[in-house]
Amino acid sequence: MIKTMKALVRREFWENRGAFVKTPIIVGIVFLVLTLGAYITTLVLAKKTGSNEILKDGVLELASIETGKLGLFWDMQVLSSSTLYFMILFFIIFFYLLGSLFDDRKDQSILFWKSLPISDAMTVSSKLLTALVFAPLFFMGIYIFVFFAEMILFSIILMIHGLNPIKLVWIPMNYFATFKLLFLGIVAKMLWGLPVYGWLMFSSAVSKRRPFLFAVLIPLLVSAIWYWINVLTFKFTNWSMFKEPLRYLSHGLFPYASTDWKGEKFRFEIEDGSTINAITDGMINSMLGTKIVYGAIFFVVFFTLSIWIRRYRNTI
Repeated sequence: MIKTMKALVRREFWENRGAFVKTPIIVGIVFLVLTLGAYITTLVLAKKTGSNEILKDGVLELASIETGKLGLFWDMQVLSSSTLYFMILFFIIFFYLLGSLFDDRKDQSILFWKSLPISDAMTVSSKLLTALVFAPLFFMGIYIFVFFAEMILFSIILMIHGLNPIKLVWIPMNYFATFKLLFLGIVAKMLWGLPVYGWLMFSSAVSKRRPFLFAVLIPLLVSAIWYWINVLTFKFTNWSMFKEPLRYLSHGLFPYASTDWKGEKFRFEIEDGSTINAITDGMINSMLGTKIVYGAIFFVVFFTLSIWIRRYRNTI
């Protein structure tokens, strides 16, 4: 069973290697090129405007910055760049699951896979595992590699200007807090996105022609009808039918935003890793709430329906 699941997951990666493998690599290359381009542009503009000395003095001032402030800078770098990766990953998973069961029927490959001694539950589960576990882990692995490449690039630039990169780059970086943030980000993304993923797989299984329209229009229609019923009972400001689905969608898209401060004012502390630690603690608290349980129940229902529908639907 485990060997079969491994083979199925490999197949999913092979068939979608452009999205799962090439995309994070291309994004990383673009990110590094833009960073280098920004540095070169700064040098050229400084030379043309005769402000080389001002630029040199500004670079030398970096040596006097406190370690805590440098740590805050790298915290912000991690948060902003990893958020970009999480956002891209969400859209890749979105369209992957949307076509996961529909495409098999569209190209008739489902007939081949059904001829093999593999259950529908295992086939559908392999697609889900690919989206929930393996794709995010691979994405974050590429991200970590790219981020270390960025740190090396910063180190080279600092050495060119006669500064110590160990003090300015490598010591201020809080590695444990960063890895914890990325890991919990993957978990939060997975848990908050469960109802979205379950609905996408159901849409892919049940839709005959346009799974995207089915996945988007049906929830909008149900929400609109629900709101209309509230209007009839004079509940004009009850927007829960829109807020709750958007909560799961937004937290799946931006897992760091799942932090619930409950009235506490968020502050950027000038301490190594303190900003990241505050966000990770908030994500942990949000994942322990009842909304995750409700989302999981919704997911189980529609995931089970997806398996059942696939069992009896072989063509579009």
